Amino acid sequence: MDKYIFHLRGLTCANCAGKIEEKLKSRDELKNLHYDFLNDELVFESEEESSELRNKIQEIVDSIEDGVVVTEDLGEEIEEEEEEESFSIYKSIVVFVGLLILHFAKLNEKVTIISYLVLYLIIGYDVIKPSIEKIATGKFMDEKFLMTVASLAAIISGEYAEAVAVMLFYSVGEIIQDKAVDSSKKSIREALKLKPEFANLMIDGEIVKVDPSEVAIGQVILIRPGEKVPLDGKILKGSSNLDTSNISGEFAPVSLEAGDEIISGFVNLDSSLEVEVTKTYKEGTIAKIIDMVKNASVNKAKVEKFITRFAKIYTPIVIGLAVILFLFLNFATDHTAKEALYRAAIFLVISCPCALAISVPLTMFAGIGSLSRRSIFVKGGNSIEALTDIDGVAFDKTGTVTKGEFIIAEVEETAASKDEILEIAAVGEAYSTHPIAKAIVKAFKTKKTPDHLNNLGGKGIEFELEGKSYLVGNKKLLEDFDISLEGNKESNYVDVFVADKEKVLGVIKLKDQIKDGVKESVDDLHKRGVKTYMFSGDKDRVVEEIAKEVGIDYYKGSLLPEDKVSEIKKIEEDKRIAFVGDGTNDAPSLASAYLGISMGSGSDIAIETSDIVLLKNDISSIVRAIDIAKRVKKIAYQNIFIALFLKVVVLGLGAVGYVSMPLAVFADVGVALLCIVNSLRVFKE
Repeated sequence: MDKYIFHLRGLTCANCAGKIEEKLKSRDELKNLHYDFLNDELVFESEEESSELRNKIQEIVDSIEDGVVVTEDLGEEIEEEEEEESFSIYKSIVVFVGLLILHFAKLNEKVTIISYLVLYLIIGYDVIKPSIEKIATGKFMDEKFLMTVASLAAIISGEYAEAVAVMLFYSVGEIIQDKAVDSSKKSIREALKLKPEFANLMIDGEIVKVDPSEVAIGQVILIRPGEKVPLDGKILKGSSNLDTSNISGEFAPVSLEAGDEIISGFVNLDSSLEVEVTKTYKEGTIAKIIDMVKNASVNKAKVEKFITRFAKIYTPIVIGLAVILFLFLNFATDHTAKEALYRAAIFLVISCPCALAISVPLTMFAGIGSLSRRSIFVKGGNSIEALTDIDGVAFDKTGTVTKGEFIIAEVEETAASKDEILEIAAVGEAYSTHPIAKAIVKAFKTKKTPDHLNNLGGKGIEFELEGKSYLVGNKKLLEDFDISLEGNKESNYVDVFVADKEKVLGVIKLKDQIKDGVKESVDDLHKRGVKTYMFSGDKDRVVEEIAKEVGIDYYKGSLLPEDKVSEIKKIEEDKRIAFVGDGTNDAPSLASAYLGISMGSGSDIAIETSDIVLLKNDISSIVRAIDIAKRVKKIAYQNIFIALFLKVVVLGLGAVGYVSMPLAVFADVGVALLCIVNSLRVFKE
């Protein structure tokens, strides 16, 4: 069974998209089918040939929405679509000018009627034709059919100008609506530009351009200046500045050299780099983010699900009411059959649920797009809605609140000078990749090398320098060698002891650096009524000092991963919290919290487990995400109110005869446009 991805070019109606998906799912030959309206991807599995499937799907699509082209190539038909769009605009202008001329010109009555009918056919042909064709299928009760009935009822009643105006208003509304939907989609598709197009694979001294998915772990790729980094890896040769704004949102270039890790999505600026691939494309950072974006429309918010269910109940009820209205006016009042039909047609036009069907999903699309523009990626509308419900945010310390980069705070001199202590430690730590070792080596440059170096896992190192033995490590290392620690008190720092085999020479005290802007972000969360927590495996005194410095409400240290989960469960007995982390050990907490938020620089499992990924590695993004989410939810409910309120009012007026056909069209197309314009306010800061 093969997997297929088709595209439905020109489909901008969310309601129609739902009908098409439902119809296709009923076909036995199409397995595991899903249509992603946001990214215009129809994904399914089948045993049949591509050309046969395309023809079958095209027939089904045509029966529901005319003018949509089923294609396997995303680039197909784009030029034709643009030409059709331009033609629709010109056609609308011609008809509008024609209406003005007929309104002011004093022509023969017969000539005037014929002219109106010609204009009606010009502007209404693309609406009337599919409406008539669908009658045979039994699936004809859609917006185009309602507009056809309404305009024909106007012609039967002798309101020719009104019939043309109905079609003109509807056509212009469709053009604007399509533009708005495309605009919203494009804002999210920008995120898909992160995907690299090729990789320069080095094979036996030759460079072969291949698809990134074809490169295996351990192979070496060349990244030239101006090229996008296609895969995560480690730099073997070269140094260069890289633009990381695609990933982090930061525009300042980052300098990397041999030995440094490099992430897919960066853009190489200066010099060529040889990189050993450490992750396949599917396991890389960019692939995970792209998958998250492409699947965002699948995970719907509660309000979206409500609207889908409501539309299915609402439409048949209102159609039934229109029939009852016609029968009542025709048989129980003095209205003629023409008048009753005209009034019922107006009622039907007003009733179309298009405004509800498009505005709420479009609001969520706009929210996803607005967040992705700010390097905040969510797994769907449900994650946006969850952001508005949280009572608190719990942070892991290292890599989230702090940088995870140590600096030397002070050096305690016991039996040697500061320089001697630093030199001994720097020599011993020269070959370690541990963050603490890197901080020490960076603080003191030396060309001396150790002899007989022995790494004592989890404790430190033992080595010789210029014929003398030294120890560099933690308390446990000194205890193993029975070296006294008298007078040493509990420290707020990470202590690295430097000793010979007899006594402590000194203590290097290091501290992790708090990220810029953390205190301000914590204050911003408090202003929004969000309580803050911090959990860490670090010692209590260190956690307490950092928590107090940045203003976190509740904190706890010396926690194992399972202890963090227990703390979260206790809090969530009466509160909903989001947990923010970046490490593999944070995955259980990310999964157990009401909402999991991971840093983009974090581990693969942390990204996969979370609901939201922050590529810009600072917690100010959380504040921004909450603000956008609240605006999205507010606008979504505004749209529901606008659509229902205006429709109910106009339906009531239409039932008693106070609504003309143009006003009925406004209640449908116009209200939809109002909701769409309101949805696009999500993009405003």
